[in-house]
Amino acid sequence: MNIAILDDHELIRVGVTSVLHDSPHDVTISAACAEELFESLEAGTPCDLLLLDILMPGTNGFEVAKRMRTEYPEIKIIVLSVDTKEYVIIRLMQIGIDGFISKNGPLEEVELAIDSVAEGVPFYGRDLAVLVRDIVDAQPNKKSKALLTKRELEIVEACCSGLLGKEISEKFHISLRAVNSHKTNIFNKLGISSSVEMVRFALEHGII
Repeated sequence: MNIAILDDHELIRVGVTSVLHDSPHDVTISAACAEELFESLEAGTPCDLLLLDILMPGTNGFEVAKRMRTEYPEIKIIVLSVDTKEYVIIRLMQIGIDGFISKNGPLEEVELAIDSVAEGVPFYGRDLAVLVRDIVDAQPNKKSKALLTKRELEIVEACCSGLLGKEISEKFHISLRAVNSHKTNIFNKLGISSSVEMVRFALEHGII
């Protein structure tokens, strides 16, 4: 995979790049601020996955993640942060990130996270797995819907209305690849594997 790293600490960027040196993943973007990241993406630099810090001067990681989900929904996002408070995790899950790694954990966990997310499996590491499970289990109905972004909820509604992938891409002015990526994220977040289950979810949560 082509990897982008956004972190204002050079030590983190260099460390992650070093860890991935002998892996099948290539670091194509190493940015110290949001402006550098989006300039590279707009210039066409290949990127399949973003490793994102949250606490940064200027545009913070939350805003970056929200913009990524709007403009580059096909790019996976794994957050790297020392802030593992519950409200932070919930907010990031609502935005629609694909994984979270604590900076207090081993650096080698980065490659494990990338491999997992590349296969469509969310990764939260050993330190956060229990917390994420508790968040989701606390109020299953509310939390399940909260896990989906606004765009993902729109995709669910469109699918349940009988629109096909191409029709959805035209409706929301996004690529077919982006539509398929959204659907994959929706299935992963809700733990479902079919359109029938998606319709049932939509009915239970008043989406349709």
